[in-house]
Amino acid sequence: MRESLGIAILGGMRFEKIWVEQCRATKGIRRRFGVDNALDYLIGEKLTIFAEEAERNPQFAKELPRFLAAVWQVFNKYELAGYVATRKPAVRRRLHALLFVK
Repeated sequence: MRESLGIAILGGMRFEKIWVEQCRATKGIRRRFGVDNALDYLIGEKLTIFAEEAERNPQFAKELPRFLAAVWQVFNKYELAGYVATRKPAVRRRLHALLFVK
């Protein structure tokens, strides 16, 4: 598992607490630094890494739908669509498939 998720340093913390804490931190980032920085943190960094791990690890895959639901609680559809639209084509396709699943 990747170090950037904080798995190694969390020790006994329950698995789902990882993304819960990241969503909570995002709210603070949004207040202090704005929505663009919050989107970069949660979507561009944390969610992207989490989704990559979900392809290899069943624990991550199990938590991914709950993490995505939490993302939609932090940001509205316009913020998410705007963020996705500003990414490079390959990243845009991946994020669109991840965030706008039907």
